[in-house]
Amino acid sequence: MPKISVIVPVYKAQAYLEACVESILHQTEPDFELILVDDGSPDGSGAMCDRFAAQDRRVSVIHQENQGQAAARNHALEQASAPWVCFVDSDDLIHPQTLELLYQAARQEDAPMSMAKMAEQAQLPADFFRPRTFASHSLGMDEQTLVDLHDRDQYPAWVACAKLIRRDVVDSHWFCPGRVYEDNEAVCHWILAAGKLAVVEEDLYFYRTNPESTTQSGFSRKKLDYLWALEQIIRFYGQASYFRLRQRFAQRYGDAVASAVRGLGQELECRREALAVYRAGCRFLKKEQLTISRQTREEMLDAAHPKLIRLYWPLAGAVRTLKEGGIAGAWRKVCAHLGNGETSSYQKSSTTAGSAENLSRSWPRNACKAGKNSARTMRFGSGTRKTLTCRTPRSMCARPMRPDAGPSSPTMYGCGR
Repeated sequence: MPKISVIVPVYKAQAYLEACVESILHQTEPDFELILVDDGSPDGSGAMCDRFAAQDRRVSVIHQENQGQAAARNHALEQASAPWVCFVDSDDLIHPQTLELLYQAARQEDAPMSMAKMAEQAQLPADFFRPRTFASHSLGMDEQTLVDLHDRDQYPAWVACAKLIRRDVVDSHWFCPGRVYEDNEAVCHWILAAGKLAVVEEDLYFYRTNPESTTQSGFSRKKLDYLWALEQIIRFYGQASYFRLRQRFAQRYGDAVASAVRGLGQELECRREALAVYRAGCRFLKKEQLTISRQTREEMLDAAHPKLIRLYWPLAGAVRTLKEGGIAGAWRKVCAHLGNGETSSYQKSSTTAGSAENLSRSWPRNACKAGKNSARTMRFGSGTRKTLTCRTPRSMCARPMRPDAGPSSPTMYGCGR
């Protein structure tokens, strides 16, 4: 029985498959089996897999109809016989010492799972194959450690690659068939089941940032599975009572909802579906009693209702003004807005209730409405009464002047109504 099972799902990988397989077959740790899963590739990838199996007895091939990467990995797990498992993507490469150093780290740290760093680039680094020196340390998978790693953008459970996992840990939670981002959802179960993670401080895995891959390309409906994965992660960490980590992923979920709604509405022009995703995201946050930042909530609203957001900003500004400056500050802003940007001359006295001389006469132009009298009478603390009327110029008014408009009438501006 081999020591390690290396699993590679293959789909449309003809351009990269040979380099990937060669990097695995030239490992310094020879005791492994390589399982290639041809996931119904329409190109020549399946024939290449058969050729590798004919050339090296450590290679076996599974051919299946296209069911997705998750189903391909699960199918390989059914056939795998080693006590340790390593996953590699068909367009990536691993360093010749990868299996040796990962296995050595797991044994030295007495950890059910080990991990190496990844070089995420479009092109292979020139010094990637340089000899590496072994050095490792271990991390406990308690909540504080995971929160710190997440905040430093070093969260260890995003992908299944660049890891060596004991078989019983993998068996605790298999991949969900038919989903994209299935490893995001599965690996969080593994790290808690392992309880301890050995880390090799070397970039032993070359992760090719392929612009045609699902995760790197433009928006598609497959990317909605990222929301599904985040929902599963949030529920899982809630069940594990990792509430602070759960809240971190709630914030990511809000950002992902805004991105998905914008992608559906703007890139795919599916407005109704975009609104459905927005409402579903809001329902999930409410059901799970999760809070997200105000900025993220506004981005979600902007993505779902770009026209409604134009009303939201003035209302939000008015609420902030009321909180900061009180009613007087809000009134000044309203007058400035109604006066076409001209701030009202009304300034309430700091010592008295007000006076007629301080009263603003800055009613907005064209304020007359048919059937309404725009005259206003205001009473001040001193008992003074003052009547203001519309400032619409007489030449612009569609209704005749009031018969009683004259010197004895209240102060008149414009039409006098």
